[in-house]
Amino acid sequence: MTFSGTFCHNYYFLLVIRYLMGLGMYLSATGLYIMTMELTPLAQKNYANFWAHCCWAAGVIIATAIGYFVREWNYMFLATSLCHLILNAQIFFCPESPRFYVINQDMASAKRSLKFLQSLTTCELDIDDMEIAESGKVENRQQTLRQQIAEYLAYPPLLFETLIQMYIWFFVGVSYFGFNFGWDSIFPNMYLGYLMSSVSEFIAYIGVVPVIKFLGRRRAMMLMLVAAAISFLVSIPDVPLSQGSKWDLEGICALVGLVLASGVISLIYLWTAELAPTSHRGSAFALGSGSARIGGFLGPYIFNNLRPVTHKAVPLSIMAIMALVGAVGCFFLVETGDKETALTAEDIVKRRKNFRYQL
Repeated sequence: MTFSGTFCHNYYFLLVIRYLMGLGMYLSATGLYIMTMELTPLAQKNYANFWAHCCWAAGVIIATAIGYFVREWNYMFLATSLCHLILNAQIFFCPESPRFYVINQDMASAKRSLKFLQSLTTCELDIDDMEIAESGKVENRQQTLRQQIAEYLAYPPLLFETLIQMYIWFFVGVSYFGFNFGWDSIFPNMYLGYLMSSVSEFIAYIGVVPVIKFLGRRRAMMLMLVAAAISFLVSIPDVPLSQGSKWDLEGICALVGLVLASGVISLIYLWTAELAPTSHRGSAFALGSGSARIGGFLGPYIFNNLRPVTHKAVPLSIMAIMALVGAVGCFFLVETGDKETALTAEDIVKRRKNFRYQL
């Protein structure tokens, strides 16, 4: 669909292409991430999450280069489609998650997937005679969209955790897209802004790995959200770094804020994959990503449209308050770094029974 934009010369047709592009990009990117997390052992998920988001940051650099060197927008679609074709070819060779087959009561396919994964290692197991211990949990369960929606209402702990995650995803959309649609007003050059944002994202994705390992998911998220709120507030005063320089305190704090927001993005992907049970992981990501898209619509308006008619303190204060509310929400979520991945909604209820509200 991206390739068809090469030959598009009609604005309304372009809107249709962009919509279908977004649909395909969401299904491929989010679906591949979910599969990655389900195929990765608990101890390695932090590193797999780091690698996935570094690939995202590298993609931003490639997209910036395409925008800088290819000025004809039809050829931008052509260059982008070629990148998609090359970089996403591995999707056709990835095995399906065994957990997905288990939750759908297809144990034969789950064992075939395990055999494929076994072929990539030196491990030797008799998978044909292996009994999948968690198969009893889903013996009489229907894995349908209607069943998932009903279970959100039937299991309040699952709904409660999902709503908090949706808010954090919303904040992620507001901050990330608000920054990325406002670099031309923060930095002297738009492309420099995007390049610096990519570097900031790399710094965030690298730095968040030891932070998560040392503090855990819950405290790391709270720390980054509080730090983001502080960076937004500090950037309010007009303080030039040097006389005659176009760089000021707001630009530096914007980069710091983007580092922290990118760290929140990286962590919310990982945390959502671990908080949501396998039975609801797809719908949890859909709800979270949908909330982020709503935030993505509002972000540029908050950053760009409120500044001219009010004061730059208004959008920055709004962002700071939103970040603090998100930090408070994280206080009520469960640390998942030391727990096995939940399979069904019943596992979420059991997991929260021993949960203590403490830092």
